[in-house]
Amino acid sequence: MNKLLDENLVFIDAEVTTSEDAINLMASRLGELGYVKDGYAQMVLDREKIFPTGLPGKSMCIAIPHTDPTLVVKPAIGVIVPKEPVEFSMMGEPDTKLQVSLIMPLVIKDPNKQIDLLRAMMHVIQDDDLLRAVRTSDSPREIVSLLHELDEA
Repeated sequence: MNKLLDENLVFIDAEVTTSEDAINLMASRLGELGYVKDGYAQMVLDREKIFPTGLPGKSMCIAIPHTDPTLVVKPAIGVIVPKEPVEFSMMGEPDTKLQVSLIMPLVIKDPNKQIDLLRAMMHVIQDDDLLRAVRTSDSPREIVSLLHELDEA
C-alpha cells in the first residue's frame, strides 16, 4: 500500500498568514512532487469557501482542507505547522472562525477509502497529546512517525 505521509510534505514554522496561503503552499509542493495536477489549489480553495474544514480541538484547532479526486495523481496527507495560528472557517458553521495551529491537507485519490481515512483523522484530532507533540516537533521525520496510524487507514 502507498504511504500517505511523506517528509517532503511536512512544513514546520510555515510563514503562512491565511488559509489561502497554507493551501497554496501545500498545493505547490504537491504539484512539484507529482501528487496533483494543475488547478488543484483552486479546487481546494473553492471547496473551502463552501465546505470549510476547520475543527475545534481541546488544546488547538486543526484544519483538514481537501477536495474531490479529479486532479489527484496519488494520495497523500500533508502537515503544515504554521508559525502563528491561521484563520479557517469551522466545518458545518462557516460563520465561526477558528485560529488553526495545525493544518493537515488530505489528498484523496480513492473516494471509497475516504471514510476510513477520515475516521483515522478523527482519532488523531481527538488525541490531544499527539497533536501537541506534532505541533512542537522540529523534525519532519518525527512528525511522520507520530502520525504513522494514518498510513494504516
